[in-house]
Amino acid sequence: MSAISGTKTGTAVSISTTRPWWKEPYVWMVIAGPLSAVLACAVTAVYILQGPDAVVSENAYQEGIELSRQVQSAQPPMQPAQTGRNHSATGGRKDVKP
Repeated sequence: MSAISGTKTGTAVSISTTRPWWKEPYVWMVIAGPLSAVLACAVTAVYILQGPDAVVSENAYQEGIELSRQVQSAQPPMQPAQTGRNHSATGGRKDVKP
């Protein structure tokens, strides 16, 4: 489909051609949003239908508290940021002021 416009006496003749809809980039930009949502929905459905969720044990909260206590007892006690900074600046000597 092409349309020719112009005058017989003029030297310039403009030809405008229309492209099919699938060759227009804006059409694909409009289609891309809903298509990505459908694709994400399909991926989520496959992920959900692969198997049931794991069962949480009855005493999971107590196990978490016990694990937290073990980690806290394994770490050295924390010190204030200014003390740590001064310690790194002086090499650990207490008689030197930073």
